[in-house]
Amino acid sequence: MIKLISSLCLIVAFSACAQQNKKVASSYVSKNNDVSVSLDTTWTEKVVKSDAEWKKSLTPKQYYILREHGTERPFSSELYEVKEEGVYVCAGCKNPLFGSDSKFNSGTGWPSYFKPYSTKSLNVSADNSLGMQRDALTCKRCDGHLGHVFNDGPKPTGLRYCIDGDGLLFVPKQGKLAVATFAGGCFWCTETIFESIKGVQEVISGYSGGKETNPSYESVGGGRTSHAEAFQVYYDPNVISYNDLVRVFFASIDPTIVNGQGPDRGAQYRTIAFYTNDSEKAIIDAKIAEIAKEYSKPIATQVVKFDKFYEAEEYHQNFVKRNPNQGYVRAESIPRRERTLAKVKDLVK
Repeated sequence: MIKLISSLCLIVAFSACAQQNKKVASSYVSKNNDVSVSLDTTWTEKVVKSDAEWKKSLTPKQYYILREHGTERPFSSELYEVKEEGVYVCAGCKNPLFGSDSKFNSGTGWPSYFKPYSTKSLNVSADNSLGMQRDALTCKRCDGHLGHVFNDGPKPTGLRYCIDGDGLLFVPKQGKLAVATFAGGCFWCTETIFESIKGVQEVISGYSGGKETNPSYESVGGGRTSHAEAFQVYYDPNVISYNDLVRVFFASIDPTIVNGQGPDRGAQYRTIAFYTNDSEKAIIDAKIAEIAKEYSKPIATQVVKFDKFYEAEEYHQNFVKRNPNQGYVRAESIPRRERTLAKVKDLVK
């Protein structure tokens, strides 16, 4: 994506790689070190990146553990003492690895578990390094190194999965959330808008609306796919309704612009209201009929049946919060957020 800022005469360009579609398979959604996480045990494709891409998407500690087969010092992981209910996922690809219900205190200094989260969590292989015979563990989705498994654990399995905490992220349990998907131009802008709305627990930036598998920032932003920059809103339906989210969405865009929003132009910035059922479609159609009379031009926002969503690269998540002084953010994202929130004051946190 290239953000053009005519007022500042700036060109901002970024690059990285995308991750596999994350179909929501649980009620857990959380942020860990500003990383958006949604649980998925339905994935079918592995996450594959070059070494340079791994270095960019992981912290130095995570890279050392997952990609260099390193070992952290005992008792050094922040996750060692965590007793909260939730799920531990791979820091590299967010694959669910262990549930809190299988964690126990082994006294070894490393987070320990007696069973994996699912059959799609781990691969086990022989490790004869350091003059020892051990069973090494890697993430089944991205092949990241995690630790080892031993036969001295508690019942019912008798196994001890000894894991380097720096290779994990913890996702605490939350209440049941619903998901809504939209495309509204630059996802930096739309994410910060919806994160300000009451009842919204999380917003994940990504790509949707196209046919290509695993699109990247460069391919979508360069117009080489049929996807648009999109975002998913995880919200509590007991606090805010889907109808109100649609209201916020249309308040955040100019629905008459074809293939663009603000300074960004191209089909990758088109506006789309995705629906998953007839009820959601009826709400979207009703809103379009309501606002159509406010504009002299036809409504260009597409109404599309939701298919797949691909999560954007880590550095795009919470972009405005992380980069409040970045040129495009100051010139476009923050002003757009403030204009939108002024229109929906009753829905702001």
